[in-house]
Amino acid sequence: MTRSHLCLLCLLLSLVNLAASQDDATIMQSLKSTLHLTPDVDWSNPDRCKWVVFQCDGSNRVTRIQLKQKGISGTLPPDLQKLSELIVLEFFSNKITGPVPDLSGLTRLQRLNLHDNLFDSTPKNLFSGMNSLQEAYLDNNPFASWEIPETVKEATSLKNLSLVNCNLVGSIPDFFSSHTLSSLVSLKLSRNNMQGGLPASIGASSLQQLYLNGQNLSGSISVLQNMTSLVEVDLQANAFSGPIPDLSGLQSLRLFNVRENQLTGLVPPSFTGLKSLTVVNLTNNCFQGPTPLFENSVAVDVIANTNSFCLDTPGTPCDPRVEALLSVAESFGYPVKLAKSWKGNDPCGGSWLGISCSVSNEVTVVDLERQELTGTISPSFAKLTSLETINLSNNQLTGSIPKELTSLPRLRTLDVSNNDIHGDVPKFSASVSVVTTGNVNIGPVSPTGWKSFRNRI
Repeated sequence: MTRSHLCLLCLLLSLVNLAASQDDATIMQSLKSTLHLTPDVDWSNPDRCKWVVFQCDGSNRVTRIQLKQKGISGTLPPDLQKLSELIVLEFFSNKITGPVPDLSGLTRLQRLNLHDNLFDSTPKNLFSGMNSLQEAYLDNNPFASWEIPETVKEATSLKNLSLVNCNLVGSIPDFFSSHTLSSLVSLKLSRNNMQGGLPASIGASSLQQLYLNGQNLSGSISVLQNMTSLVEVDLQANAFSGPIPDLSGLQSLRLFNVRENQLTGLVPPSFTGLKSLTVVNLTNNCFQGPTPLFENSVAVDVIANTNSFCLDTPGTPCDPRVEALLSVAESFGYPVKLAKSWKGNDPCGGSWLGISCSVSNEVTVVDLERQELTGTISPSFAKLTSLETINLSNNQLTGSIPKELTSLPRLRTLDVSNNDIHGDVPKFSASVSVVTTGNVNIGPVSPTGWKSFRNRI
């Protein structure tokens, strides 16, 4: 390339930069006209790069707008997206109204902070093309109902996403995994109106902070066992159910808050033994079994009488009858209905659903007909050697009848009719009435084989 060509190229570049700089000046004047500034924000200098809260690069392109905590009202102009050199855009803790403008042209933007304002809507393509964005905070804005946009996937450098108390609805999308957002370490979606469960894909994330408290979320929290980078998790005030999974792989976990859910089952030793724990809140659930015993260094809020623990004293084992019945409940997935009823340390001394006892306080009947049970039949029924009747009819149970039940010396009736039990029926004593009608796959043939047989006839 000749010297003249180089000079021409430099001239063209300078003209482009000049034009872009002039565009920035126009947009800044537009911003000034749409905002109602307070006296401590001086934008009177003809050189916009000398305005308070602005910063420019060597070409007089605007790189930072940090107008925060000034009590400013007004709206944002629609052409902010033309400030293509912006790295930081902050208007947090003001009184700005109207829509968040389309910012999809801001490919260099690293921090977007609009929290604590009065914005009423977001663009559908929010986050589109923002592949440099690392932090986004839109908390505490009265947006019209909106869902987390698919375009979040385009913010591939995102580390912190905070959308607290901003009227989110819908479900948690399935792209918060390290395959899509490999840098994401903090996800805060608290105090919204989201529904549904935790997507399986979130288990493949590198999240260290997960805040989902104050929503309408439900289902299992088993995916947490795969989130080995977690340091803080807050699921308070939702409708999560089922047991706490094995969290022994979460060696950095410090804060665990599941207060005010419908979690059931035993609090596992793999959790109570975590050395990293500092704060645990289990209050207002349906946890069962022994009240958990944590290290003295852990600030614990479990409040035994707000759960279904057998005894108030942490670490004290339950009565063997209770242990056996809870093992039975485990095979059903620790249903909430049972957890709310099976409280205390004496299944014969209260109103335990489906449980009847003899005068000597031996469990003689387990009658759980039509209780919408799922899961399988537990071999632990055999631990209740005084059982005379087991009625599990008209549920949605699967699996087979455990052969351990044939050892029950007093059993007279086993009714598993109208479920989806399969496999061979163990050989019981002639004195036992075994009712299996309504289980189309039961018998000596496997479910697959039985279906193949039926297809052939």
